[in-house]
Amino acid sequence: MSFYRYIDYLLKERKNLEEKLKTLDKAEVIRFGRQLIATYQQSLQGFDEWFTNYGIMEKMEPELVREIVTNLMNIGFELLKYDRDITMMWLEREQKEMKRRKEEEEKKRQTSII
Repeated sequence: MSFYRYIDYLLKERKNLEEKLKTLDKAEVIRFGRQLIATYQQSLQGFDEWFTNYGIMEKMEPELVREIVTNLMNIGFELLKYDRDITMMWLEREQKEMKRRKEEEEKKRQTSII
């Protein structure tokens, strides 16, 4: 039950946490991000346990199962879209940095040849 108390806290304090996030240093932001990811993983693990438990699935009405899957799709697709977008942004950034370094090295090499 402490997990659900923590979820209640996060949901209740969301706006305050978003504001506090603006004042945290990088290490604190990373630590908070890791806590959020661990919380999401635990939540998803709970859904996975439901879906792999025949007894629970047998008792659930089809409409409830559909509702859960629909919500998981909505939430999950947003995460997947963000994952794709932020990863592509990061890769482009890294490629530009590599290109810049390569050009600098080439200039240094050309200068040392002369």
